Amino acid sequence: MVELFQVLGGIAGFGGVALGVLYLLYRDLVRDIIRNRMFRTLTSSQATLLFGAVVVLAFAVAILGIFATLAESKSVRQFVVLVGMLLLFLLAVLLIAVRVTNGPGARRPTAAAHGAERSLTTVRRHVEADEPDRAERALEASRLDRESEQFWYWKARIALARANIEVASGYVDEALKLNGRDPYGIALKVELLLLANDPARRDQAARLAEENLGLSAELDAWLRRLRAEGMFGGGVRTRTQLEARCPLPTRTTENSHAE
Repeated sequence: MVELFQVLGGIAGFGGVALGVLYLLYRDLVRDIIRNRMFRTLTSSQATLLFGAVVVLAFAVAILGIFATLAESKSVRQFVVLVGMLLLFLLAVLLIAVRVTNGPGARRPTAAAHGAERSLTTVRRHVEADEPDRAERALEASRLDRESEQFWYWKARIALARANIEVASGYVDEALKLNGRDPYGIALKVELLLLANDPARRDQAARLAEENLGLSAELDAWLRRLRAEGMFGGGVRTRTQLEARCPLPTRTTENSHAE
């Protein structure tokens, strides 16, 4: 790390050192601390946005610090220049905030969200009707964010409808990486572990169920039903048998918003 600052400082002076600090902040603060430790459900874009807010705040504090220092100096020209820089910076921040809040771009996500809700209703209907091909087309045609846990959740449900247990398990793992406390993703993971008909995976399903008790009333009720039906015990489980006796909690657009 010291060598990095020495090289950057030798090449570009304080500007190079500043770039090195920004790089280290992005690498260690955004990717590691913010996303993986503090807020595990943040996407990379959300973490980067948070980092940008930190940079803007730091820049504003730096300007104010220089402003306070020069306010005591006798250089009227430097004082006026700095005041102008500060005012321009604050004006730019204000204009950007107004643009984001009230501009045309603020309306598009709302329309896109409504379109995604309608598409997810269609996807759910085809999945429940055991029509995976039509569900796949509806999901691909939707405006759902490809980095959201809902997208990977429905990919997993479609793969399950095609009896691709391993593929579905991989998809639901992607969903849980994005939101490890999603009760619907956890329920689907438990079901896929049970359908593997492997004693080790059945034990894993039991542990996962125990670890997530109390997460949501709907999930708790489903897990209690699994135990009452003896689904964590020995024996072969089929998808038809499991879903007939213990149907998965229904994920709708309403309860997805409530998460």
